[in-house]
Amino acid sequence: MTIKNEPLISVIVPIYHVEQYLRRCIDSIIGQTYKNLEIILVDDGSDDGCPDICDEYARKDNRIVVIHKENGGLSDARNKGIEIAKGDYIAFVDSDDYIHKDMYKILMDEILRSSSDISICTYKYVYDNKPDEPDISYNDDYPVEVMDGRQSQHRYYSGDIMLELTVAWNKLYKKDLFDGIRYPKGKIFEDEYTTYKVLYKSKKISFVNVPLYYYLQRSDSIIGEMNGQRDSKVVEAYLQRIGFYRSNNEEALWCKGIVHCLHMMSYFKSITYKADNDRDAICIYRNDFLKEISFYDSALKALTAREKFEITLYKISKHMYYKVWKLMKRK
Repeated sequence: MTIKNEPLISVIVPIYHVEQYLRRCIDSIIGQTYKNLEIILVDDGSDDGCPDICDEYARKDNRIVVIHKENGGLSDARNKGIEIAKGDYIAFVDSDDYIHKDMYKILMDEILRSSSDISICTYKYVYDNKPDEPDISYNDDYPVEVMDGRQSQHRYYSGDIMLELTVAWNKLYKKDLFDGIRYPKGKIFEDEYTTYKVLYKSKKISFVNVPLYYYLQRSDSIIGEMNGQRDSKVVEAYLQRIGFYRSNNEEALWCKGIVHCLHMMSYFKSITYKADNDRDAICIYRNDFLKEISFYDSALKALTAREKFEITLYKISKHMYYKVWKLMKRK
């Protein structure tokens, strides 16, 4: 086995209260067919058996680096990993998930083949109390879509690979893309605040359409249990994204972001609150949304006639807009 010409990949694994799943996760990383890895296990103040498991694996594999730190949340744990990573490339794995044995080989092969800054794969949902997914062998003729940073933003709004373009964990990145970019501490939906900035900086991105990441669905996870009041907090990330497009003079993306944000606010409003409750989070976000429109009012001309009608109606009366939106969704 030789790793002489293989670029070093730093794989960052934030860990907190996942004793039941951690061994499977680490085993899937150390078992990668791509061997030149630095595996950074970030124990985020876990008070179960996770710290001992991390130390146990570090004694068995000299590629493993363990950080024990006070609990600071997922973003803080990822940021600590980024700060000490020695690789030219970095990747993330959530500690309750696991990965295909060829994941980093395939993603690195595609980066080197196409001179991409990022390579992305798809994922497969896996479930508690179900057998682990068997690794399927993939040949080299898997479908690949190549895009640049701006095109990746437009692909996000097309909807068909929105999750793939949002999450941190299904990607291999050039490390220097994170210069000046970190995950926001104390936020849920931290990927929504961060990934688009990294993608936008990229000159070339390869999307490999094979499921190499196994994404565990847990009812007790942050995202696993639906909670409309909590989930609506993602709107804050959408608003920041829209502001990012405005600051970079991306008029077409700003328009797509505005429409997407409006529709998502309406969705959260419909599943969570009564339309006349002025104290809910969506009403607070409405004020920021209207301010954003006023900052870049000249870009509204690029909207379709229907989109202009929606924005105008929402500005006049949020109550009337929600009623019309519900009627439109029923058709």
